[in-house]
Amino acid sequence: MKKVFFIVVTMAIFVATACTSSNDDVKEISGTLVFNEVGTHIFNINAENIQAKITIAGPNKGDTYTFENVSLNRTVEYTAKIGMGNASNFKTELLNNLVVMYEAQSGMPSKDISEKGYIKIDWIGYD
Repeated sequence: MKKVFFIVVTMAIFVATACTSSNDDVKEISGTLVFNEVGTHIFNINAENIQAKITIAGPNKGDTYTFENVSLNRTVEYTAKIGMGNASNFKTELLNNLVVMYEAQSGMPSKDISEKGYIKIDWIGYD
């Protein structure tokens, strides 16, 4: 009887420890990236299962767009281009491995950039 009780208790402990998973290692992390200086900015986000809200605005009071629930990947190199182009076609772009994901055109044709435009990325992922 003691032998059966010992085996049952041992099996119960084994099952209890094997079935419990520790999610303490997985933590939700979040952040905000803002690119508002003229030029090219390269970045990646070191997280898994990234969901983002991306707001992109063109220079000189240009188009403004907001995209929600955008999936981003840890292994991708993203490029934000702010106020790029020529005098008749300034724009703001977000690229995924050099492929344009989103862009916003300039509001007013001008030889100068009076307002630079921006890209804002609010993201949530898991460490």
